[in-house]
Amino acid sequence: MEGLDCWGFLKLVYADLGYRLFDIEDLEYSKVWGLSGKDYFKEHYGHDWDRVETPQVLDGVLFVNSRGIADHAGIVLGKRRFIHCCRQGVVVSRLDDVSWKKKTEGFYRLRK
Repeated sequence: MEGLDCWGFLKLVYADLGYRLFDIEDLEYSKVWGLSGKDYFKEHYGHDWDRVETPQVLDGVLFVNSRGIADHAGIVLGKRRFIHCCRQGVVVSRLDDVSWKKKTEGFYRLRK
């Protein structure tokens, strides 16, 4: 195991809240899955998540790469901030930062 990725981080946080999220590793996961043309996040978010226009604390947020494939996820903290796991570790970033804003695919709320 090389470390925690963004989806692994979401799985851990939501597991602490009593939810089991789908496992990307069950879906032909590889280091370059976001470049494979398969959009696992968007394809499988629909099973457990509803898209929302106005995010609340603990909603999920998806980000797309230059090909329009959702390849990164985080958790909304409020005040236009989100927490996510990236190469630098677990970090808090601003949703209104230009680099994140232009990559935002949408916000999703876990069905209860």
